[in-house]
Amino acid sequence: MATIKTYWPIILTVLNFAVLWICWSLKQLASTEVRTLVDAAVAALKQADSEAEAAIDDHETRLTRAEKDVEALRDDIAKLPTKADLARLEGEVKAVLKQVERAGAGIERIEGFFLAKGVERT
Repeated sequence: MATIKTYWPIILTVLNFAVLWICWSLKQLASTEVRTLVDAAVAALKQADSEAEAAIDDHETRLTRAEKDVEALRDDIAKLPTKADLARLEGEVKAVLKQVERAGAGIERIEGFFLAKGVERT
């Protein structure tokens, strides 16, 4: 026991250094583990970011294509006839129908004339 009383400062210093070394080793281990976890998280975030960016680019391409399709449809709709155009066309068709009816009546009159004169149809 006298030896311990004599050398207790050295023993305490050695124990302190051992505890400090263990603490430093645990800190290094924890630091390495944290760095590994952080690197894995950063890699996962980068992967998710690139996938999101690709999805956004795909959606942007689809939206651009849809906008072009809508513009083409608008152009096609603008070229369609309006109600006024259809009404005007209906009036022209009715006028042509009247002319055809009058021509038909004239042809029947001429045909009747020829039949009365004895000319037969061949």
